[in-house]
Amino acid sequence: MSFLRNYFGTSAVPAKEEKKPIRALPASWYTSPEMYELERRSIFSRKWLLTTHKHRVPKNGDSITYDAAGYEFVVAKDNNGNIIAYHSNDLFPAHVHIDLNGFVWVNLDASETPEVAWKDDFEGVDEQPRFKQYNFEDYSFDHTWDMAGDFNWKILADNYNECYHCQVAHPDIPTIADLNSYYVKTKDGHIQHYGAQRPDQVAKGFNIAVTYFWPNASFNISPNFFFMQRFTPTSPTQCVMRYEVYRHKDATDENFNLISDIYKRIMSEDKYLCMHTQKNLNTGVFVNGQLHPEMEKGPLHFQKTVRDVVTEHFAKEEAAGHQIWPAKHDLPVGQEQDNTFRTGVSDYKVDTFKNSMGSGLSTVTAIAV
Repeated sequence: MSFLRNYFGTSAVPAKEEKKPIRALPASWYTSPEMYELERRSIFSRKWLLTTHKHRVPKNGDSITYDAAGYEFVVAKDNNGNIIAYHSNDLFPAHVHIDLNGFVWVNLDASETPEVAWKDDFEGVDEQPRFKQYNFEDYSFDHTWDMAGDFNWKILADNYNECYHCQVAHPDIPTIADLNSYYVKTKDGHIQHYGAQRPDQVAKGFNIAVTYFWPNASFNISPNFFFMQRFTPTSPTQCVMRYEVYRHKDATDENFNLISDIYKRIMSEDKYLCMHTQKNLNTGVFVNGQLHPEMEKGPLHFQKTVRDVVTEHFAKEEAAGHQIWPAKHDLPVGQEQDNTFRTGVSDYKVDTFKNSMGSGLSTVTAIAV
């Protein structure tokens, strides 16, 4: 692990907060395989990941496979109507939290109790006053779509959490929000985006609430639809943008497609911005520049959180003398042959777990093989 000291200096202790203006993360944090592996251990292996909405698995036995930074896991509704999650490779259970609005969060920490509690990063995020104008029960899952690109996942997050570039890069955005009123609020693990809409925009269904959830997810909700996006890293310089789109029960085809198509154009434009940014990083053109304390408040908060989390985890590894992978678990000797998985409290037969899935048995079995 000594090579990683190059990314933090000689000390593994998080650096003191710099005076403004603050410099961005170094370019190496967007290209290094070693940094990517450290992020897998310190972030995706132990932090809460906003994954989907309960409407994605409406029936007992429904199950969906997800991935994040090389970790594959399943979200399912069991035969008792409970939403559960488990690691795909061995059916080892993952931690699940359903927030007040029905969003499903997964923590892959293999401990009986995850090191990080959901409320540590997200307490109150599901109680934003602006959510009162929406009834999440009135939406249903409509479709998914993906875009893969050659860029680090953090570039997408940096891009998403500021609108410095919106005026010139996204011609659709001025039609759905007033960019002059745009600002963000940051707190713990989330970044709330605000932009006032004119009365004519509200009449078209463009009163939109946007929140980014660290590390890699967000959702935009409006009267006619909401969509979730997840930035799923597949390598240090590659990522897949994954989208789930939900439709309001009263939305007309015209109103639903209008806003759905706008966001697809915006996300496609962001993809190419990120790809060209990554090219500059790969060639060494960019080292790290200064960020504007207000116009780039979102990226500042995102990057500071990245810096703090990975540096803290690296310090733990230095003290322990080895890498720490919270999502990994060690089965007792001989237990693999007994076809069981550990819950942290007791052991259950995999067959018992499969049976709990009822009509979803064949789907779960296929995933587990």
